[in-house]
Formats: sequence, structure tokens, C-alpha cells
Amino acid sequence: MRIAALTMATALAVSTSAVAQDTATTTSNVQRVAQYSTDKLKSELNLTADQVPKVQKINVASTEAMQKLLAKYGSDTSAAASSALAKGMVAEIRSNQTALKKVLTPAQWTLHQQHKAERLAQTQTELMASDLNLTRQQILDVSRINLDGANQLVAALDKPLAGNKPTHQAIREAAKPVMETRDAALHNVLTVDQWKKVQAKRLAFQELFVQEAAASPNPSPSAAAPRPKP
Repeated sequence: MRIAALTMATALAVSTSAVAQDTATTTSNVQRVAQYSTDKLKSELNLTADQVPKVQKINVASTEAMQKLLAKYGSDTSAAASSALAKGMVAEIRSNQTALKKVLTPAQWTLHQQHKAERLAQTQTELMASDLNLTRQQILDVSRINLDGANQLVAALDKPLAGNKPTHQAIREAAKPVMETRDAALHNVLTVDQWKKVQAKRLAFQELFVQEAAASPNPSPSAAAPRPKP
């Protein structure tokens, strides 16, 4: 910023305005990402009018925590930073799910857990929307791409996870072609700058995707709970 010719008062005013705009942009992005998550859960679980604001509050807190993690490790592309980012995101997802479980009914929680691919896709979309400041249309496009990728990933991991002791290497090898296909699709809907940010955190995002797919249970459709009434 060129401030050499400005008075101290003017410089302070400009600086204050810029900070206010950054804060407003961040707040707007947090609310948009959280609202996306809440809308998905409202549709999936038929949330009641009493549950919606509680779920939104949980999602806002989770989105803010994710943004802090992304800000902390975003400029560091080392393997150690990618690992730390993935671990931090997994921990935050666990925290989010714990909070949601307290708000949802037992039937809603069971149904939520059964939608494995949808949950994987939603987590990835939330992270990307938060980190990349996606537009509404991009959120819809990225959500579709992530859901396609999640469905393929769940199917691809069935074989390695069927063994008694699946190795991390076997899981990664099974996931690799799925992740490459998904990334190619994402490349087509993101801007150049957004894609660069994705590439910088690629290992962390992929590690999170695979960890969640490998760790999450996937109950059979026959065990599905009925949709709760509002």
C-alpha cells in the first residue's frame, strides 16, 4: 500500500477501513459456509425449527475453527505442516460431530451416520468453501464433484478395508485414481488462484478425505432408520 504521501490520520483511516473489510469478508464467508452445512443437514435429517439455530451455531464455530487451522498452516507446504493440518481438521470434525449428536435425536444421528459418502463430500466442500472463498455456484459445483468422488472412494476402499489389517499404503493406492479424477474435475471449476491454493494443501485435503473414508462406519441400507417427523 502506498502511504508515503498520506498524513498519519489518513493512513490510519485507510488501515482501519481495510481491516474492517477483511473482517466483514471473513464473517460473511464463515456464515455462508456454515449455512451451506446447516441447509444440507436440514434437508437430510428434516431438522425441526428448534434444531436449526442450534445446528447453525455449531457449524459457525466449526467453520471458524477450520479457518484458523487453514490460516495457521496455509503458507507452509511441508509434509509436516500438511500432516498437522490434516490431524487438526480430523479433530475438529470429531468435535463438530460430538456437538451435533447432542442436538439430534437418536434416529437423526443414526441416519446421519449412514450417509457416509454424503458426509465425506460435505466435509471437503466445507473446507474448500472456507479456504477458497467459493461463490455460490462454485459451492454447488464443488459439492457435486466431491459427492461423486466420495461415492467412488467408498467403493474403492471396500476391498482394502475388507482385510483384517488394511495397511495405510493399500488404502492410499486404492484411493489414488479416485483422487486424481476428482482433482481434475475441480480444476475445471476453480480459478487459477483457487487451484494454486488447493495444490498447496493437496496432501492435507487428500489425507483427510482418505482418513475419514477409511475410519467411518458404513451401515447397510437395511439398517437405515426412518426419517424423523418434524
